[in-house]
Amino acid sequence: MPAIDHQSKRHVSLVIPGLLGPKSSANGDGTSEWPPTPALELLLARADKQRVERSADFETMIFELFDIDVDAEHDLPVAAVTRALDLGVIDKGWWLRADPVHLRADRNRLILADNKVLGITQDEADGLVSEIMEVYAEDGWVLKAARPDRWYLKPTDVPKLNTVPLPAVIGRDINDCLPRGEDYKIWHTILNEVQILLHTAKTNVERERRGALPINSVWFWGGGRLPELKHTQWSHVWSGEPVSLALARLSQTLSKDVPDSAEDWLDSDNTPGQHLVVLDQGREAIEYGAVDEWHRFVATIENNWIAPLVAGLHDERMSSVSILLETGEHFHLNAKATRRWWRRRRPLQRYR
Repeated sequence: MPAIDHQSKRHVSLVIPGLLGPKSSANGDGTSEWPPTPALELLLARADKQRVERSADFETMIFELFDIDVDAEHDLPVAAVTRALDLGVIDKGWWLRADPVHLRADRNRLILADNKVLGITQDEADGLVSEIMEVYAEDGWVLKAARPDRWYLKPTDVPKLNTVPLPAVIGRDINDCLPRGEDYKIWHTILNEVQILLHTAKTNVERERRGALPINSVWFWGGGRLPELKHTQWSHVWSGEPVSLALARLSQTLSKDVPDSAEDWLDSDNTPGQHLVVLDQGREAIEYGAVDEWHRFVATIENNWIAPLVAGLHDERMSSVSILLETGEHFHLNAKATRRWWRRRRPLQRYR
């Protein structure tokens, strides 16, 4: 990315996972009629483009944006990071996410769904955790439902595991995504035992009675300890996404909820520096293959964010706009670059 004067001017970097649509081919994936995006197409065409080598993984991207060293051999310590946000407690111990999920049998496959379709309440989460702890408390476990959809497990011993982040498994067969590593057999057994407990749990009996899907499993992922946080480049972080919000607070970076639009953002805060805005509302649409929902998301990004920001470059209310994708592609546009008229717009799907 080109060198930027962070101190005297205002810059914004937008993290937009899922912006380019489903990973599958456009033939038959329902994205053949893409929403009109003239401002976004102009930005992408005239921007300076850079590719950063990384796995196509949103959580990895967020950690790297906060200058945290990522070790490909180990899990990202998502559990320890988001636990600090959810409980407001700094704990140097080793934690693992054990998020509640539903597994649906499909022939010889088990397809995973998360809280988007489960709608778990806090009382239900607390009840299920209580029943699990009746069995595992004597083993020294600590299991907490900090939020209905985010549960945290501290086992007695630190396991040797490699796990797959929950968002990467949604809508997929879990068989290729189960924990790996030296202790995988032990944790596969634990997972089976927890599933048996959940099958007869009072909360699930009540859910099934009223026609709701049971919470019939948990998903282990994101194990580790709080990372060492260095100085961050961001003056402000605007997000409702838990990993980025947690890292902002852990690094003592000013953080706020995302405004409804760039116009609101431009009017509400003229502080110079580097602003990071996380617009992750399209992630679930991609994970669940909800094409209509994704279309609405892209239209919102175009109308509420990209068009006003491009206008903000022209009237000098800001200095640059960057779009950061989880695929590792970065697009950087300043006012001067908007005049590259010879760079013709291309349809959004051409960037996939």
